[in-house]
Amino acid sequence: MKRMLLLCTVLLIAVQWAPAQVSFGGGGHLGISIASFPEGLKDYYGMGFGGGVHADGNLLKFLTVRFNMDYHTFGFDNKKFEEVIAQANGVAPSTIAFTGYRANIIGLTLNGIGKIPTRSIVTPYGLVGLGLHLMSLSDPKVTYNGQEVTIPGVGKSESQSKFGLNFGAGAEFQFGKIKGFFEVKYVMIFTEGKNTNHIPITFGIGI
Repeated sequence: MKRMLLLCTVLLIAVQWAPAQVSFGGGGHLGISIASFPEGLKDYYGMGFGGGVHADGNLLKFLTVRFNMDYHTFGFDNKKFEEVIAQANGVAPSTIAFTGYRANIIGLTLNGIGKIPTRSIVTPYGLVGLGLHLMSLSDPKVTYNGQEVTIPGVGKSESQSKFGLNFGAGAEFQFGKIKGFFEVKYVMIFTEGKNTNHIPITFGIGI
């Protein structure tokens, strides 16, 4: 609590000390993300895709506060799961068809970005943030020889809202009033048991 109060005080002083340097901006971003899900799930999820929008508050030349709203989706390895179901039920994999369990994550995060002034069009930066992550899985469907069946342990999953942390690094490219950026983050979502993590690799543009 004391550290949080100290940080808020420093930010307040910075804004009051340099009002002429305060500016606002925003834009959009998109990219890929590499799943790092817990044991039991990691074998079925790999690379995903996503994007979102962001709003920036530039407090100083070297300090920005960014609000991100992101969406990432990860496909499920249906074929591998069909083989598991077939083996567990003593049938041929070709008789089983499985769809669903696509993982969707909506992230609402607040990030602090510390920049390294280079006096060039390229500005490296580091970032750290925290936020809320809304997670859900698409409903599963299993068919056997074309007929929908119910498999024990395979069913609908309720959506979850969990807090998380993220940190990473990137580089900003300035072209007049337009700027682009490239960044890599590690997102940790505090789910029960082991964390649900993923690594977004993002390209963005803004003003």
